[in-house]
Amino acid sequence: MEAASTAGVYMAPSAEAAVATLPHSAVGAAADIARTAIDFPARPAERARPRPFPRKRAVLKRLLEATPAIVTLFVVSFLIWGPLLTPMVFVVAILSFHAYWMYRTQMNGAHAIKGFILLRRHKKTDWRALYEKERAQGRPALDWDNIRHIVIIPNYTESAEKLRLCLDSLANSEIPDKIVAVLAMEEREGDAGRERAGVLIGEYTGRLGMIFAAYHPWGLPGEVVGKSSNENWAARRAKETLIDRAGYDIDEVTITSCDADTVFDRKYFTCLSYKFATDENRYRRFWQGPIFYYNNIWDVPAPIRMAHCLSGLNHIAKLSRGFLRMVFPQSTYSLSLRMAHDAGYWDPDIIPEDWHMFLKCYYSFQGEVEVETMYAAIYMDGVRSKSYPGTFRNYYQQSLRHAWGCTDLAYAVQQSLDHPRVSRVQSFRRIWAVAETHLLWSTQWFLITTSKVIPLFMVSQFGADLPDWFVHASRWIMLPCGAALILMLTLDFWMRPKRPSVFKIWLFPIQYGVYFFMAFITFFSSALPALDAQFRLALGRRLEYKVTEKA
Repeated sequence: MEAASTAGVYMAPSAEAAVATLPHSAVGAAADIARTAIDFPARPAERARPRPFPRKRAVLKRLLEATPAIVTLFVVSFLIWGPLLTPMVFVVAILSFHAYWMYRTQMNGAHAIKGFILLRRHKKTDWRALYEKERAQGRPALDWDNIRHIVIIPNYTESAEKLRLCLDSLANSEIPDKIVAVLAMEEREGDAGRERAGVLIGEYTGRLGMIFAAYHPWGLPGEVVGKSSNENWAARRAKETLIDRAGYDIDEVTITSCDADTVFDRKYFTCLSYKFATDENRYRRFWQGPIFYYNNIWDVPAPIRMAHCLSGLNHIAKLSRGFLRMVFPQSTYSLSLRMAHDAGYWDPDIIPEDWHMFLKCYYSFQGEVEVETMYAAIYMDGVRSKSYPGTFRNYYQQSLRHAWGCTDLAYAVQQSLDHPRVSRVQSFRRIWAVAETHLLWSTQWFLITTSKVIPLFMVSQFGADLPDWFVHASRWIMLPCGAALILMLTLDFWMRPKRPSVFKIWLFPIQYGVYFFMAFITFFSSALPALDAQFRLALGRRLEYKVTEKA
């Protein structure tokens, strides 16, 4: 265990066993992680087949990494050369995409309403009573009282006030005595990090089932700085503390990945307990709640408020889908400790950990892993710095880091090749979902916003032979998208926290007026970061993890 003697491992009085406090040193940490690799081998049946032809594999990886940028370049340039060289193909392609986009927006609106209704319904559910009712009817389930929930809280230089928001939401949950909070600290913070962890451990001991700190060593070979490497270290320390030393059953424990600014709904962990206890496939499940950036929604600049509001509603719409559903975990999610352990925990050499962790588990367990929606809200901070320019810079950096998930395309294809027992159809659907998400991320702005302007310019300046009805047909196809946007705005108005008195009512026209500048805002907040990430990856320029400022 990596906790220092000044901030050791503490257990709340409600815990059944005591855990010793161990001294920490850099040498001991390196030896500890080496020993962990031996202690936690993958099961023989779960190991991927040997990777033949390393050179060919490396070439394939580079080709796959370049693919998003190449496809994006082709699609965007098609808006220029398409009207000149293949005018009718261009018209059919653009109108087909507009029809597809109109369908997506309508489905998003319908599923956002569905998610909104289910969110309200589940908020009134007594999950323990539902559990007892189903047990009385003979449904097999784990013992509710034995279930524990580990929550990994990765942080680096975040203030104690910010971490208290997350810890308070855990302490105010319906079952705080079942929650084990792990402060996933970075050792390179030095004394400041240890002092902050010690203060928080002192404050929350007795309010939670257990709380302790794990200090991720700096500069371990093969690691990349970021959330994934920190979580990998902290999760292994949590397993040692709770399972190996305190004696809990690994099959009765969940582990939740979150951010330092995450605030859980009060019913999140009772809902998770019910899902985990009653699901026969509990060791092949991720549980995901809808994420809303409402913690500081009234404090962030209006353009960023717009992006965050739409992001949250799009997320609940995605989670509410039924037909042809293809969902990945995002940012804050839960899974069984058994599956995380058997899969080898989070990979320490990548930046975007959520989709990557899912794909790792999905292929490790022969395609049996799925994501189930929990309609228990998760609230997070929007990006906010001490200055307006700083806020927009930080938002761009956060978007760039998220868009760096395009690296998962190469990973998904390679995992598919390494695990031939997984259904090729299901593998293709997963790969397609990854590719579609990131390719739309970088191209949709051009296909929607400039797909009429550029062709008209090509007609007027270069005599492109496009039919006169093209622009009118496009306009009528896209018209229903406006209704979906109004629906989203209405749902956001009902769902977001009450307006504080410091937010003057005369600011409302500005709040909604920014939607008239949506094309301009989404280019810099979405399309440009995606282009940046994809071309960095194609050129072999690796991204460096930067913590997003959320003042």
